[in-house]
Amino acid sequence: QLVTTGVYGWVRHPIYSSVIFLALAYTAWQMSLSHGLGAIALFIFFDRKAAQEEQWLAAKFEDYASYRQAVKKLIPFLY
Repeated sequence: QLVTTGVYGWVRHPIYSSVIFLALAYTAWQMSLSHGLGAIALFIFFDRKAAQEEQWLAAKFEDYASYRQAVKKLIPFLY
C-alpha cells in the first residue's frame, strides 16, 4: 500500500530529507566549507538514489504518478 499521509504528505523521501537537513545543520553549526560540500554531495547522492527508487515505485503503484505530482521529492514546498 502506498502511504501518502503524515510525513509522506510533506516529502516523498523523508528519511533522505532528514539526513540532508541534519548535514546542513551541522554545516551551519561548524561554519565549515568542507561540511557544506559534504551536505551538497549527500543531496546529489540521495536525489539520484530517490530517482531510481521512484522508477520502481511507479511500476508497483499505479497512483504513484499523481502522488509524485502533488508532493515534493526532498525539500518541502521546493523540490
